[in-house]
Amino acid sequence: MAGDRLAASLTPPGLGPEERLGLRDFWDVYDAHYDEVAEELTAALAGDPELGPLTRAGSPEERRNQDQASRELTRRAVLADEWGPYLENLQGQGATYARAGLSFGAWLTAARLLRDAVTRRLFASYGGEPERFLRAINGMNVFVNGAVATIGEAYLRTKQDVIARQQEAIRELSTPVLSLRPGLLILPLVGVVDSHRARQVTEHLLEGIRTHRARVVVIDITGVPAVDSMVANHLIQTASAARLMGASIVVTGISTANAQTLVRIGIDPSSLNAVGDLQSGIEAADALLGAPAWQVPGSAPAPASGG
Repeated sequence: MAGDRLAASLTPPGLGPEERLGLRDFWDVYDAHYDEVAEELTAALAGDPELGPLTRAGSPEERRNQDQASRELTRRAVLADEWGPYLENLQGQGATYARAGLSFGAWLTAARLLRDAVTRRLFASYGGEPERFLRAINGMNVFVNGAVATIGEAYLRTKQDVIARQQEAIRELSTPVLSLRPGLLILPLVGVVDSHRARQVTEHLLEGIRTHRARVVVIDITGVPAVDSMVANHLIQTASAARLMGASIVVTGISTANAQTLVRIGIDPSSLNAVGDLQSGIEAADALLGAPAWQVPGSAPAPASGG
């Protein structure tokens, strides 16, 4: 999914005639000193806690092959206007940096070092021609800024995807629907239950009922610090939704303070089918499971006998 979005965003830079000339002058110097610039950057980054290990990753032959491939993609982009493969390679780098946990600031440091190293060589080549030197500097800025922007876009999008997946994993861990035995699920809730999490609880629970063909669910709220009207009403709504799917809800772990709060706001704890602790809730669930399905509270009534 992320790869499709990134590929769709590849756009060759819109360059005017002067920018193309400046980019060509920049590339002529950079390409002529490519290896020594690479060595200079490697030495400068050797002690960097993030980029140092990256510059040493893989065997020397692998690094050399990667450099050659990157150099050829850049040459084709600048000289033959074939920007697609070059930009795609940059976006791949950005996504890799994000998944590896590399900070974007580290890449900016590398870009600054590259700019400094090439600027000195541009001055050595074009210092006697001020207009051409400035044009080459502008070409270098177009190149470096474009690379940073392309890598940054891929980096941020990949980071967002990684964060979204992590958040979803955390949400699933915070609302685990556990199968204790056939027909019986347990949902232990811990922490604050806001409106977003309340909806998630319902979604996960109903999916668990469907997947496990559950008849009884024990929701333990021992770890919920405060049960207010929103939480209580949501539990009642969840119980109603579960009954529509043929399952009953048993709520356990209502503390003395929370029970007093429910009474004060006008909610009858019996409407939640509440029992004391988790062990009592499991015993109540077993009693419900031991009864014929039509005797489970909330299930369909037994069909009338004929005759």
